Amino acid sequence: MKHSTRRGRRSLGDQVVEELKTADRFPVGDTRRSAAQRRVARLVAAEISVADDPRLAGVRSQLRRWAHFAPHLLSDEQETQLARDGRALIDEQLLLLRSLENDATTALSAADDALRNLDAQVATDRQHADVAAHAVTDLRAPLAASVLGALASCHLADDELRNVDDWRTRFAVVQGTTSATLAALRDATSAARGLAAEWWHVRSGVVGGEYFDRRVGVPAPPGTLAEHSQAAGIALARAVPSLADTAQRASGRIVHGVDNQVVIEADGRISVTVAHRPTPRGSLMVAHEIGHALHALESRSPEPPGALVGETVACWSSLVTGRAGIQGPQSVAMALALGDTLVEELFVSAAVSAFEDLVYEYAACGQAVSAEQLNTAWLQANRDVLAGAVVVPDLVGSGWARLPALATDPGHAFSYVWATVLALAISARHGADEDGLVAQAIRAGGVEADEFTALLGFDGDEWIQLGLSTLEVELSRLAQVVRGSA
Repeated sequence: MKHSTRRGRRSLGDQVVEELKTADRFPVGDTRRSAAQRRVARLVAAEISVADDPRLAGVRSQLRRWAHFAPHLLSDEQETQLARDGRALIDEQLLLLRSLENDATTALSAADDALRNLDAQVATDRQHADVAAHAVTDLRAPLAASVLGALASCHLADDELRNVDDWRTRFAVVQGTTSATLAALRDATSAARGLAAEWWHVRSGVVGGEYFDRRVGVPAPPGTLAEHSQAAGIALARAVPSLADTAQRASGRIVHGVDNQVVIEADGRISVTVAHRPTPRGSLMVAHEIGHALHALESRSPEPPGALVGETVACWSSLVTGRAGIQGPQSVAMALALGDTLVEELFVSAAVSAFEDLVYEYAACGQAVSAEQLNTAWLQANRDVLAGAVVVPDLVGSGWARLPALATDPGHAFSYVWATVLALAISARHGADEDGLVAQAIRAGGVEADEFTALLGFDGDEWIQLGLSTLEVELSRLAQVVRGSA
């Protein structure tokens, strides 16, 4: 009798812990595991503060995400059927997409290899790079369009059952923000995209104004990976003095690799690889990955950061490294590289996101999505960004077909829009982190996106306008440096 009484008085925290233990008894994909997790979501949604129970510290952010999505959960029977049918369709479509890698004429590596010549100093080499890359994407486009259409239709059908009216809601929930904040950032970025055209006018006077000139920089002595790593470590140490030692450690952990990534090994070590290019722009990619490493080394959270939080730290690292480089002997080359990086990460990523929205609009019409439709949408999205500052040729219409993340990680491109704007806002508000809030936010690790902005002292979405106004000032300053060389 006493046992029953104690069970009847179990705290909400006790119930959540017990259900999580139940879930862990079953493998991923088991319906019993999923059912227990849904029970957890509903429990936490009933009282969100239970996620702060010390016993749940390792899954706090995950519990909050589940709770945010709890209102859209269906019955266990419906959820089981949706998971079974959806997983089968997704696996089938992604397998089709991967089949393109079996042929050298449609493999992503062929397009990527060609595009590496976009930073060649000879204009005809850059033009040939675009032609070769898009010959590959032309061949990929028909199958890739079919896959994107099928996946978008599956996503929309699931949303309809759950009464979700914005396809980005799921991404927002997973990242710890709201679709309203994403929409506010999208609209503000769209209103500011004239800055991209202005920047193109600046760079075209120095390195050329054709579309295939978009990644070429001012000639500069090649830099080694070690030199670029050291420069990033020094810049980060100055930006956040309290993390100076960790910044130096992070800069010493990077090696050449095929991909740009940070991996936490089984023994807890951090390993960093980068497909290094010996250019000023390449140095900013090194700094980006070192930012990820710094975040991982300093994090006090057992949960990894989501894309919005993680990419913000990395983009901020690239920004502070680029700004420091402008004070050195390669000031013009670095100014051009930093301006290009900011414009691409923000406005080109926004164009990819606008393209994604159109994919979902086409899928919502209930008809098959064609390569022709998507080629037209891709051209329009990119032409909107450049607003006539450069002619975007028809041949790049299939460029979207070299972005597999559109299928594997819907919505992810918007991470770079968020990250670039917030990184600029951080630099404007906190300087050399005299108040210690940047270090505090980095150490927080895997927090929700809105919690991250709050840790940085921003009230609601105020960081959006601050970041974009800072961008305008930054690009103007960089333009002065670049024009000074003309």
